[in-house]
Order: sequence, then structure tokens, then C-alpha cells
Amino acid sequence: MPKSLALIIQSIESPPSPIAKQLEARDFSVHLSRTVDEAEPVFSAFPADQIKFVFIDVALCQGASWGGFLDRIRTTPSEITLFCFHPKHARPLFNLLGHPVDSAGDAKPPHSVKTPLMIGETPQFHEVLNLANRYAMHDITVLVTGETGTGKEVMAQYIHSLGPRADKPFVGCNMTAIPETLVESELFGYVKGAFTGADRNKKGFIEAAEGGTLFLDEIGDLAPAIQLKLLRFLETREFYKVGESTPKTSDVRIIAATNKELDAAIQNNGFRKDLYFRLNSARIILPPLHDRREDIILLVANFVYQACSQFRKPLKKVSSSAKALFLDYPWPGNIRELRSVVESAVMVSDGDYITLSDLPMNLQNYATGHREEIGTRAIRNIEEGEKNLIEEALRQTNGNKAKAAEALGISTRTLYRKIEKFSLSQADVGRSEPH
Repeated sequence: MPKSLALIIQSIESPPSPIAKQLEARDFSVHLSRTVDEAEPVFSAFPADQIKFVFIDVALCQGASWGGFLDRIRTTPSEITLFCFHPKHARPLFNLLGHPVDSAGDAKPPHSVKTPLMIGETPQFHEVLNLANRYAMHDITVLVTGETGTGKEVMAQYIHSLGPRADKPFVGCNMTAIPETLVESELFGYVKGAFTGADRNKKGFIEAAEGGTLFLDEIGDLAPAIQLKLLRFLETREFYKVGESTPKTSDVRIIAATNKELDAAIQNNGFRKDLYFRLNSARIILPPLHDRREDIILLVANFVYQACSQFRKPLKKVSSSAKALFLDYPWPGNIRELRSVVESAVMVSDGDYITLSDLPMNLQNYATGHREEIGTRAIRNIEEGEKNLIEEALRQTNGNKAKAAEALGISTRTLYRKIEKFSLSQADVGRSEPH
């Protein structure tokens, strides 16, 4: 019986990904293509049910060929799991067909909702994600805390999409966006005649989320009276519509979030201690972006891809100086601020690269005040890219330095000097087996 096939589509400009070795270790046959067009004939050459996984370099997710290729995989009768990945990392960024992925990298049966993108490689982020995966499998109330912009609602959607309620509604509600006098009627609903202007019965958020998940954002801002009614609902699953004396029951999971320190709010009598203990039994604390600096470039690559797709622009690259700034800037607005900056830069950029001049003025001013640190980091980024290109060229030529130098457009003498400069070992420049 032939081995299952995994297809990797990776740009020749990208460093070789460790994904291939992982797949081979799991007894997959691996086929490497350098472009989407080059990958197309694979589907004719192999039986459809033999192809199990397709991994595509994030840099190649663009253009008409990519769109046609994506449609082809979606309409293939056999089940193929399509991942987008960054060549420097062994873990896929996200599954383009929306199937959740377990800790071993295997795709689970598809849900009716697309699993949100959870991108990160730092230990802190993996710890958070592993905890979220465990909570998702159990039908428990979860409290998500963290600074503004750290992705609390995305985390709530992620937990919902992996849990037993994934095929039911996910309803999000920002408590600060609702006037305090209307919170009760919006949350629990009301009946006709309950108050002036109530000319019909209306479902609240709890009923709208029936069977699924209700996400209550900024729960720390709830008025004490509403906190008590929410606590009663969590304890009994019963609630009263405004203007109704008969209780209703609802089967809904609650995920709450806040950027406030609830411990301090309890001390100031701003938050009920009993509700806090009811929520805090399953808690996820999202780290701020400045504690996840290793994830910033991964996040930027994803946001650039999304923005270019949204605004119908060719996929742009990010200059070394812009990358250096992204890594140095403190990001007080966290992931939300980073995404907004990238989207703005994609819209105003006219060239192939996003540069410092494409960024908002506050970041340009920051770069001016931190020129030395950003310049040093930019040089390191350039050297790292140069090293990756040399390693890739040597692998592609099976360690033949003359051919590698020719492919790079430099002299053999220059190549030897670069190998010495970057302290490349024989394992880095030696022969590699073709896939």
C-alpha cells in the first residue's frame, strides 16, 4: 500500500521548513513544489485519496493561481487538509479550510465554524493555548483576562470553535457598548409592554446564543444588580425576561472577559466576590504583545497577507528597518494596534516593500528617537536573511559551492567568505537528500 502523500509548496526564496522532516518521521511521502502552478500536476499524478495534507508558504497565498488552487482543494471529493505555514517554523500558522488542529498537528473533523487564527511560538503563548485547548473540551464557564487589544474575543471564539458547541451560535456582547439602563433588557430580553417603547417581545443575548456560547466582554463594568442576576443564571440556568414573572431556562456556555483587575474591583466593592469566584475557576490570562516579541514578525506576516487579500494588492514584503521597528516598539495597544498599523501600511504603500515611511507618524517619530537600536536590529535582520539564502542555495545544490555561488549571483570566493562569517557548519552546507 503506498504511503500517504503530503505536498509542501514553498518559495525558493524561503529557508527550508522543518515541516518536511516531521512529516517523513510520521511515515508520509513528501513532495516539494516551488510554485502553486508547479503543484497543480501533482493532483493528476497521484490518486486523490492518497494526498492527505498540503502545506503552503504564506508568501505564495496570492494571485489567480492561488485562488484557483484553493477552490480545487475545497471541491476535491477526498479529505485534504490545507495549512498555511511560515518556513522558519515547524508549526503551521493556520488551517485554511477551518479544521481544528490537535497538539500533534492532526486535523479533526470540520466544524461549522472556522477556527480562529492563533499565531505564536513563544512559551507563554503555547502555555495559554494548551490551557485553552483543555478548557474547550469541557463545558465550563471561562474567564479571559488581559490588556486591551490582546485578543480576548478571538480567544473566546477559539474555545467555542473547538468545543462541543461549535456547531451552535457564538454571540459576542461588549458590555461597555450598551447603556447601563439597557443592559438587563439586552442580556435577558423583554416582553411586550414591559416598558415604554416595548411594542413586541424581544430575545436577549442569552436566548440568541441558545445551545452555543455567549461571550460577555468587559464584564468588570457590569452594574452590581446585573452581576447578581448573572450569578443566579450561572448557578441555576434560569433567568427572567424584563416584564415577565415566569423564569426561563437556557443552555448556553458563558465566556467572560475583562481588562480590569477584578481583585482590586472587589476590594472597592465594584465587583461581587461570589461572581468572581464562580468565573475564576477556569481562567486564561493573555500576555501583552511586548512579552511575545518572538511572535511579532509571524503576526505581521499574517496581517500583511490578510490586508493584501482584502485590499486586492500584490503580497508585500516588509523592509528590514520596518521589521526592526516592529520588534522594538512597545505596542501599548497590543495585537489590535499592530494589526491596525499593518493594514494602514499596506493601504498606503506603493512599492513591493512596506518601509518606515509607510507607517503612521507616531511610529516614525518613535523610530527617529530610537534610531541606533532600530538600526542595529535591522542589520541583524538583513544578515539573518542573507544567511538563510546561502543555506538554501547550498541545500538546493547539495553542497556544491560553485553552483550555489552561481545561483546567488556572487563569486565562489565571496561565498566562502560568507560561510566563514556566518559560521556555517558542514551540516549546514553539506549534501541533503531530495524529497
